[in-house]
Amino acid sequence: MSDYLWDKSGPPDPEIERLEKLLAPLGMKPKSRTIMHKRVWIPVAIAACLLLGWIVSHRTVSPWQVRTLAGNPAAESGRTIHTDSKSRARLELTDVGQVELEPDTNLRVLSAQNLDLTRGTIHAEIWAPPGQFSVNTPSARTVDLGCAYTLKVDDHGIGLVEVTAGWVAFESNGRESFIPAAAACETKPGRGPGVPYYQDATAALQEAVHQYDSGAQTVPIILREARQRDAITLWHLLRRVPTAERGEVYDRMAALIQIPSSITRDGVVAGNATMLDNLWNSLDLGDTSWWRMWKSRTP
Repeated sequence: MSDYLWDKSGPPDPEIERLEKLLAPLGMKPKSRTIMHKRVWIPVAIAACLLLGWIVSHRTVSPWQVRTLAGNPAAESGRTIHTDSKSRARLELTDVGQVELEPDTNLRVLSAQNLDLTRGTIHAEIWAPPGQFSVNTPSARTVDLGCAYTLKVDDHGIGLVEVTAGWVAFESNGRESFIPAAAACETKPGRGPGVPYYQDATAALQEAVHQYDSGAQTVPIILREARQRDAITLWHLLRRVPTAERGEVYDRMAALIQIPSSITRDGVVAGNATMLDNLWNSLDLGDTSWWRMWKSRTP
């Protein structure tokens, strides 16, 4: 901080100069400096305290703080936070939320609204408006839509998000996945966001999704194992499978849910964006317009 506040020796601070002008009427006049009357001194002292309080509140409050929860204090190097094999920490983000770091986690704070998770596990609870907080992983960006979730990144850069409340979106190079509460989704370097699935889906469906995200041809297993609730998984498949396989995926969806008459099989197979959005809306999981709106506002 400049010494201007104390002895006028440093460069003037514009905000302090502005406050000085506002407080000038409370100051001493030159001809009366030999007499310090209580009625003059008291308001001047109060004004000085208010000025110092303003400076402290505006200059020293950090947008984020790190607190140790267990083990050794988290190591901080610039904006990078690291927990060792026995430590846990909490990153408190002013007006945004809080993020807990599990052991062996590397996290970089780009801003109070944007983090980089290169390895490890975090648990995020966010109360900032939807779309205002995101976490980058090696293969996709995690966009918060008002929620609580766990995000993991292993030594190979493979990420996994598990949502406990609200929604999360994965996105990378135009590829998107929407993950609701009680669902999970992987993201892998070189492939980006995978296919979401509910965590109460059959073990066979979950395994088939994991294999599909790795390049295996497991669509028939996913279609066979899908319940009505798993239509969200099939909707994401429609945007991933080759054109020749879309009809089969659409037919399975049509057997599980009521599809509006405005949506045609031929249109979906052709990749009609409006029909795909309307098909999502028929899942009763919210309108696609909310994602488009929050995406445009995300930092």
